[in-house]
Amino acid sequence: MHVDRVYEGGVGMNSAVQEMLSQGIPGVRPADQKRSRVLQEKFVDAGRKVLLNTRLDDLAVPALAKAAGSSVGGFYSRFESKEAFFEFLRMQMLAEHMRLYDEKLSEDRFVGKTRRDVSEVFVDVMLAVFSGPWRGVLREAYSAIPVHPESWEPMKRRGQYVRGLVTELYRSRVGHTDGLEERVSIAVQLLFSALNNEMMNPNLAFSIDDPKFRLYLIAAFDGLVSGQAAMTKEVCHD
Repeated sequence: MHVDRVYEGGVGMNSAVQEMLSQGIPGVRPADQKRSRVLQEKFVDAGRKVLLNTRLDDLAVPALAKAAGSSVGGFYSRFESKEAFFEFLRMQMLAEHMRLYDEKLSEDRFVGKTRRDVSEVFVDVMLAVFSGPWRGVLREAYSAIPVHPESWEPMKRRGQYVRGLVTELYRSRVGHTDGLEERVSIAVQLLFSALNNEMMNPNLAFSIDDPKFRLYLIAAFDGLVSGQAAMTKEVCHD
């Protein structure tokens, strides 16, 4: 699966996002009318694009409003503050990523597929998550964790959910299942760490669009999950 094809067709406003919106996010004004929803979506789209190249601290509301084709008054008619706006962005991002995982990692997509196939698809999905249209929002979400540690909880739950999906995909495709949960856990942790490090540091040897980066990630991930990696054997025998 090519990384560029993972987001093919767009992600859109899914049911999980709608549920979050219906519950309400503090500082986000209800968008009950179509005109309000259209304006809200314009700011979301503009925010995603602007944050790809701008840090949240440097994001000025007038610049955001201009990118959205609106005004400062239009922004404050939908959001009480920049912080509320970012929380709205973050929650939409997480819900859309969950929909992506459900779509791309469903068991029916892997009928007749091998362990290696699962590893390739999962790495491609995560590359798409870290390089896709929400990259800037994801970067700022990770950056905010030291200041707002409570923001880590939904991201932690997302990671746990993904590990569960992937573990079940591997269960019938690995040579031995003893210690599988632990192997998947460390493989996912290292993959997330590598992708997060690349996102935060532009001066590394490999960038996210480097084909070799993808190949190394797949090899490392698959080796850990299979239990064939030398370090995995050493740990298991201690």
